[in-house]
Amino acid sequence: MGRSFVIKIILRLLVFCGLSVISVLLFQNEFPLTGFFILLCILGLIIEFYHLLNKPFREVHRTILSIHREDFSLKMSNNKGEVLKDLSLLYEKQKYKHFEQESIKIIYSNILNGISTGLLILRKTEKEEWNLFFINQGFADIFQIPVYTSWTNLKRNLSVITEKFEEIQYKEVNQTLEITIDSKEVQTYSFKTSLIKTYNYSYYIVSLDSIQSIVEKKEKQAWYDLMKVLSHEMMNTLTPINSLANSMTYFVEKDSWDTEDKKDFKESLETIQKKTVHMLEFVDNYRLLTNFPQAQKKLTNLSALVHSCVEIMKTNLEERNIQVDIQTSDEVFYNIDPILTERVLINLITNSMYALDTVEGDRHLFVKIYQETNRAFIEVQDNGQGIDNTIRDKIFIPFFTTRDTGAGIGLALSKNIMEAQNGYLTYKNVEGATVFIMSFIEE
Repeated sequence: MGRSFVIKIILRLLVFCGLSVISVLLFQNEFPLTGFFILLCILGLIIEFYHLLNKPFREVHRTILSIHREDFSLKMSNNKGEVLKDLSLLYEKQKYKHFEQESIKIIYSNILNGISTGLLILRKTEKEEWNLFFINQGFADIFQIPVYTSWTNLKRNLSVITEKFEEIQYKEVNQTLEITIDSKEVQTYSFKTSLIKTYNYSYYIVSLDSIQSIVEKKEKQAWYDLMKVLSHEMMNTLTPINSLANSMTYFVEKDSWDTEDKKDFKESLETIQKKTVHMLEFVDNYRLLTNFPQAQKKLTNLSALVHSCVEIMKTNLEERNIQVDIQTSDEVFYNIDPILTERVLINLITNSMYALDTVEGDRHLFVKIYQETNRAFIEVQDNGQGIDNTIRDKIFIPFFTTRDTGAGIGLALSKNIMEAQNGYLTYKNVEGATVFIMSFIEE
């Protein structure tokens, strides 16, 4: 317990021995009253000695009990004993960890309560019974219930979901779930569950996402992105036209025009005409994007179609010193619309040409045709810099473009064409470059 504590014990033992000897001598020399008084002193010394020995044990017990109960309001004494000092350090360490965990718990709780996904977490007890461990505000809002803390209350007031747990026997599932709340319209939710086992407990995590909300959110975002592009394009066209129209009133008010005035007036009209043509092309592109012809499928040689598209673009490719490598194991025949597919290929090759304009040195365009089971694929890749991370989610948005002269409908139109043929257009990153993949699927 420390050197000072040992010294205190030794001193008390010496005093105890000394008083005992004196008491015996007094009784032998017939001084009973004095001897009795010495005995009382020895008794007092024993009681004090007991409290001295018991005090550190009481403090150790009190500290351990406080840690066990997670009650960190205890004020530690300034005792300098080594054991108590170590115990005090342990107490402060556990106190720090406790409040740190409480802070983390508050942060996680705020995060989980701030998301729209409904979360419910159950924990299995030692008696193999499920208890409610956590329920977030999103889950409560979906079912219009309070944030319960009791599994019994939840089962009584939300049997529509608790019966589902018993139906699937608390197993992991990923499915849709139709729920009617307060006799209103049926809502469809994405219903996912997962089971996690830790050292002491098993946790059953349930998440609910409204499919309607997900779809509406994506639709709103798509409309927002589209309207932003449309408004940008219209403002870029209409603003200079409006400015030129206002400035041309200057010429109307003049009685006579000189050569410079005529030149300025002609340039203004030409600019307005160019902007008007650009707007007409923009509207025509929009019409094309939404009303392209229906796919007319027939058995087509994909290898021959790719070679034909490369031949069409040969002049432009040679001007840019782009070497084309076409890889195909054999002739691949598939039911597609050759005219629409050719349009997609030419658009992808054109995009690769512009991407390679910034490349110094060798410029390569790779086209791969292959077939797997009942699917056919055409991959178009160049050795350019690839698509920047900041625009990867926008490349298929109509009218979005990074080129000054681009219309921004190429990839959006290509994606629609592929979907019209029961296929799809995707892309992936390969060592910094981007590979566009045309996938065809038999109906």
